[in-house]
Amino acid sequence: MTDRPPSPPTPTTGPATVDSSLENGLVATTPQLAESIEGALDCRLDESVFEDLLVELDRRGYVDWVTVTQRGDYVWDLSDSPDRIGEAVAAAVVDRLESWLASDAAGD
Repeated sequence: MTDRPPSPPTPTTGPATVDSSLENGLVATTPQLAESIEGALDCRLDESVFEDLLVELDRRGYVDWVTVTQRGDYVWDLSDSPDRIGEAVAAAVVDRLESWLASDAAGD
């Protein structure tokens, strides 16, 4: 099993083209995302580790892999990521609170 998303059916021969339905979305390559995070947090990311994280987030449905550029950079659609991640965090918080309340009620 590969650690990377599958390659597109047809290799890109020119500049990366992204589905026009994504024009209003948030689409970026791994290096662009890494640069943005590094600038915002004033830290240095290991790009290969970061890409592994993005692949794992793609597998779990938090980001969407779109294509690969001619240079081999993966392109990610992050348009729905804040909502997806927010829902996952909210669900985890609710589960923790329910567990805490249940254990507290059992202790009475």
